[in-house]
Amino acid sequence: MSEVYGPLPLGGVRYAGGMVDLTWRLRWEADLSPGDHDALSELLSRIYPEDHAVFTAGRSWAGARPEGRVIGYQDGRPVAHLGFIRRTLRITETSGLLVADVGLVGVAPSLQRSGIGLRLLEEASAGFHTLALPFGFLTCRPFVVPFYERGGWKELPGQVTRMIDDNRQPETYLGPALALPVLASLAEWPSGHAVTRDGLEV
Repeated sequence: MSEVYGPLPLGGVRYAGGMVDLTWRLRWEADLSPGDHDALSELLSRIYPEDHAVFTAGRSWAGARPEGRVIGYQDGRPVAHLGFIRRTLRITETSGLLVADVGLVGVAPSLQRSGIGLRLLEEASAGFHTLALPFGFLTCRPFVVPFYERGGWKELPGQVTRMIDDNRQPETYLGPALALPVLASLAEWPSGHAVTRDGLEV
């Protein structure tokens, strides 16, 4: 398996019912086999049952196809997943901000509420450090904001995000946007500016 760091042995995450031993890897998209995509699509269809029809025939992405993925494996099978693209958010016509644009974050339903989700965010942050990225960035639904905040992400109040929606049309998203300070401080985020994600959400 191709990786930038890892495998990083978790050593066990405690949850109701015992101990889960996971191995963490950062996988690049061009190195994933058809079998890898089959296993990931099966996992994502369980994490996002409302989008089950999207994750069929080995399709392991929904909007923008990830560049890289942070994956937790149990006995060789993926049970935790976070996808990202290194992307420059457009601030003005002549300025931009490099981020790890994040999506498809989740844990197998049988292992949710075990602490694995927060470990997934920690592993992603470590990977972003290795890749020398200043920030992580994501947009999400309001009910998951507290989860990301527990993992060190910071909500960006009033942040306007321009992007492409699922129908391939320009969209102005006014919902929650969060940043993860990695090699930069949150004070360096261009507050007061709309950011443009010139593409689909991961």
